[in-house]
Amino acid sequence: MVGAALTFAALVLGVAVADPAAALEPRVVSLDYCADQYVLGLADPDHVLAVSDHADDRHSYLRAQAQGVPQIRDDGEDVLALSPDLIVRGYDAGGRAGAYFDRLGLETFELGFASDFDDVEAMIRRTAAALGRPETGEVRISRMRTQLARASDGPRLTALYMTPSGLTTGAGTLMDAFMAAAGFDNIMAQQGKSGWVSLPLEQLHAQQPDIILAAFFDGETAPIDSWSASRHSVFRRMMETTPVIYLDAAALSCGAWFIADEALRAREAANVLFHSVDGAMP
Repeated sequence: MVGAALTFAALVLGVAVADPAAALEPRVVSLDYCADQYVLGLADPDHVLAVSDHADDRHSYLRAQAQGVPQIRDDGEDVLALSPDLIVRGYDAGGRAGAYFDRLGLETFELGFASDFDDVEAMIRRTAAALGRPETGEVRISRMRTQLARASDGPRLTALYMTPSGLTTGAGTLMDAFMAAAGFDNIMAQQGKSGWVSLPLEQLHAQQPDIILAAFFDGETAPIDSWSASRHSVFRRMMETTPVIYLDAAALSCGAWFIADEALRAREAANVLFHSVDGAMP
């Protein structure tokens, strides 16, 4: 009651009254490309002091939103000069600068690591709360759930995730969760693999997937080692004879809400390749 009276008096006298919600939103900097995505996608733009110097790289999904935003290196003195209320870092990011910020008493927030979509939701909620924007986090989560629900519409297909470095995924990773959400059965998980593993030549020669999900084959995001399994004739033939969907590497570089958009795009591409409009497989 007293607070309301004081607010009314301030308005009558022409005194500016600060928005209580705005006061709870910290002035923030982000120090790596994954932190950039969360800050650019959840924070009030007016409260973003700076993003990392990778925010507009091609592997940054929200690079368009980073245009015009000041950039900063992961350097303690540069960050300190901005006097942020909150420093957002990705999983295991920051290095010595992180310890430096702690010694100075600066508040830091680490995103964490996601191995499934429940983890992604938790990361969104935690980060949105830290940024004073919980409602924005819920909007992102709601859209992510909607996209994932849409992505499940189509025939089940066995799929192999493949990168130019010869790395693939078994069970228990966010990429495995991505595949399941998009209606793909991870052939590596079916073969008992878990975590991130090298492409197994013999097993895939004997049992090939219905479809290949390929990422980071743009020639710039990741170099192809001359000894990589992806250069082997088995895989080169497989990519010539098996339908391939090339995924947007930027959508996969950080475990955030937009990975659901890519899951839906992959599902829609698979439906076209396999003519699933009428439910028939080729």
